[in-house]
Amino acid sequence: MHGGIIVSKVKAIIISVILAVVIIGLALLIFPLNGQDSFAIGKSNYDFYWISKSIKLGLDLEGGMYVVYSMDLDDIDADERDAAVSGTISNLEALLSSKGYTEATVTRQDNDKLRVEVPSVEDTESLMALLGEPAELEFRDEEGNVLIEGGKHLEDASAVLYDASYAISLKFNSEGTEAFATATSNNVGKTIAIYINGEEVMAPTVNAAITDGNAVITGNYTQQQASDMAIKLKAGTFAVKLTPEQNSTISATLGQNALSISLIAGAIGLGIIIIIMFLIYRGMAIVSGASLLIYTVITFYALALVPWVQLTLPSIAGVILSIGMAVDANVIIFERVKEERLYGGKSIRTSVDNGFKKASTAIIDGNVTTILGAIVMIIFGASSIVGFGVTLLIGIVISMFNALVVSRLLFNICLAFNEESDAFYGLRSKKLDLEEGN
Repeated sequence: MHGGIIVSKVKAIIISVILAVVIIGLALLIFPLNGQDSFAIGKSNYDFYWISKSIKLGLDLEGGMYVVYSMDLDDIDADERDAAVSGTISNLEALLSSKGYTEATVTRQDNDKLRVEVPSVEDTESLMALLGEPAELEFRDEEGNVLIEGGKHLEDASAVLYDASYAISLKFNSEGTEAFATATSNNVGKTIAIYINGEEVMAPTVNAAITDGNAVITGNYTQQQASDMAIKLKAGTFAVKLTPEQNSTISATLGQNALSISLIAGAIGLGIIIIIMFLIYRGMAIVSGASLLIYTVITFYALALVPWVQLTLPSIAGVILSIGMAVDANVIIFERVKEERLYGGKSIRTSVDNGFKKASTAIIDGNVTTILGAIVMIIFGASSIVGFGVTLLIGIVISMFNALVVSRLLFNICLAFNEESDAFYGLRSKKLDLEEGN
């Protein structure tokens, strides 16, 4: 008797065909077969983006530019600094997104720096004009008194359609709402001028006291005019004063070359691993090879679908390391199977069942330790370390599933066709040959 699931030849054939069709079908959707980023879905208005084109690439692979800012935190209370930095990051991301840079990332470096990365950017001059030195925004009354400070009080600014023309919508935070209510109450019928970096950009008239923290500046603006002004105002909403310290542009050609080389290296490495496994484990390597190919397909889809993934050279290293962990899991299983067969004298099927049971504990223990390490890197690491941690975590979870579920299923399929040949599974040894000779 044994505890494994016995699969008949008919079921094994059916499962094999279904599995092959699904995996091959998914694999064919990974890389562009038409030379384009997408293809139309039938006669619908929807396009399907090839999976490899749906993976977000980082600055070092896709090219683009980055800016490093130093933060002036001296005037902010120690217990309020983290909140001020978080708010600045959020506002900077919103500013970039409103300008169309939706793939941009803003991360904190050390304690006093911010790094802004904008992949796949061509108009670097416009971006530098936007990211140059963030604006200092102030609202002043007619006597020149500062009533509102952008970084302290203004939460958001945007272009909105208002009475058949465009206007600028302002939203204040809780402290700003109170300050703006006082300012407008004291200046009804007067102007409140808006200054950016000490230069007046507009001076709207206060028609009534505004107490709900939401204001609209009208002026028969076009959409572009309202949008440009809103972006200027939004650039003054940073709670922390930022000073650009370093910026650089990375060529998209260099990034694509790095990606191509990484993919080629990964494919060569995967091929070498499969060949070595075949030389050592014979038929068992069929399970390993098929399992690794399935792992690769699933990983591509995970990288495209998991929202936190942005593929960089460090994160590619995380994927490659997880492939090593997947191979290691198969090696542990195969060695346990060999031990059961060669030294325990059990049948091949029973050796496989026991081998998986004994290997499972070691695989889970080893992978859980790595998962905890990846989580620590994600929480406490710098941006490049976070990318490595995210892809490592994804890869390890998939490798565990592959080793404990997919490999087991593939072994059962193999056993349905052959559960007697030691030579096929690489289970021959001098010890076993001598015993059989007796």
